[in-house]
Amino acid sequence: MAGDSSTSKAQLTLREVFARNVRLARIHQGLSQERMAADACLDRAFVGSMERGQRNISIDNIELIAAAVGLPAHQLLDPELPERAGYDATLTRAPRTARLYGSRRTSGR
Repeated sequence: MAGDSSTSKAQLTLREVFARNVRLARIHQGLSQERMAADACLDRAFVGSMERGQRNISIDNIELIAAAVGLPAHQLLDPELPERAGYDATLTRAPRTARLYGSRRTSGR
């Protein structure tokens, strides 16, 4: 259809939909990438690259991530999740909290 607004929007791949939805769910849960990665038993760098849509991840990891953000896996694949859940898509990071691991830096070696 010529005037259909849904076709004029850039279509996200399913990988991009998943990445966006995980990031938004994590942020709205108040979780840092580090905390979510720890909860899912995954590496923080892996989570970061997954949230940027750079990873083609396994179903097993989808299940771990879904549990860490408290949503069923199928909802993380829903292109309409931000609207349905009322997520603010403009947020890009969770609020700063204490680091999961203490600083290893010491003053005056």
